[in-house]
Amino acid sequence: MRIAAFGEIMMRLTPPEYLMLEQTKELRLDFTGTGVNILSNLAHFGCQTSLLTNLPNNRLGEAAKASVRQLGIQDRWIGFSGDHIGSYFAEMGFGPRPTQVTYQNRRNSSFGVSGASNYDFDAFLAETDLVHICGISLSLTKETREAAFVLAEKAHALGKKVCFDFNFRPSLNEVHGVAFMKEQYEKMLPYCDLVFGSQRDLTDLLDMPLSETVDCANQFEELVHRFMTKYQIERFAGTIRQGEGDKHYLTGFLFDSENYVQAAPREIIHLDRIGAGDGYAAGILLGYSESWSLVESVEFATANGVLAHTIQGDVPLTTRKQVRHIMEQPTVDLIR
Repeated sequence: MRIAAFGEIMMRLTPPEYLMLEQTKELRLDFTGTGVNILSNLAHFGCQTSLLTNLPNNRLGEAAKASVRQLGIQDRWIGFSGDHIGSYFAEMGFGPRPTQVTYQNRRNSSFGVSGASNYDFDAFLAETDLVHICGISLSLTKETREAAFVLAEKAHALGKKVCFDFNFRPSLNEVHGVAFMKEQYEKMLPYCDLVFGSQRDLTDLLDMPLSETVDCANQFEELVHRFMTKYQIERFAGTIRQGEGDKHYLTGFLFDSENYVQAAPREIIHLDRIGAGDGYAAGILLGYSESWSLVESVEFATANGVLAHTIQGDVPLTTRKQVRHIMEQPTVDLIR
């Protein structure tokens, strides 16, 4: 299966050694983004991947495009337009101090100012079996929303699989608010086959209430299947984070039209949490593309998400062998 993504390439700037911005004059530069993270991970799993986006026509754009190639993603559909690349500073947290992300230039980025007319969707979809559309595109600008809707509608009409993640960012929606975003999600969802989200996305963003006629233990399952039926969704997936004392655990879940499975909880050890959810998504998409069972898919994806927390940077550069190792030999911590 040829897997592609539509989304922004961003420049990440990270102070070294858990330092805060006030404490350093050095920054590590990486090129990342939801689509980059998922596709690069799938490329490491042996899948054919490509990214549809726009970059500035300058040295930063050239460097970002080169980075994407190095990660194994085909760059045929990465164009040059506009003057800026979206960027963010990531001050890594430690202990009780959380990681702090500060965005800049997102709405004025090359991706942010690019609408549907800036892309050749027909040619792109002719070479694609499944396209992942990042939900942040619905929050950025009028142009990115238009492009995402046109791409989803065209892909759906051609019988291509459309994958979508909610990826709601409060900091990008201070002006629009939840009511506006609810309209955007409701417009996008009828075109989607696979969706990544959470209970809060359904209750708080789509305003779908939990059923009071169902016992508490089954309310989430009933809610998701009601959502899937309403929008004719084929798969719905996400993660649940839980804490127990000073330990944290990740549990993945996966629904199809009839079934609901959860992975066994796995302990998370944080090195870099940013992008870890994309590692989980990559695992689910790998299982879907190769027709794995729901259980095999969710267990692999959860293990991959846990591994992604141990890798510096957004991009989860794991391999199938590494994921299978922690699934099958979790106590072996030295490989020679």
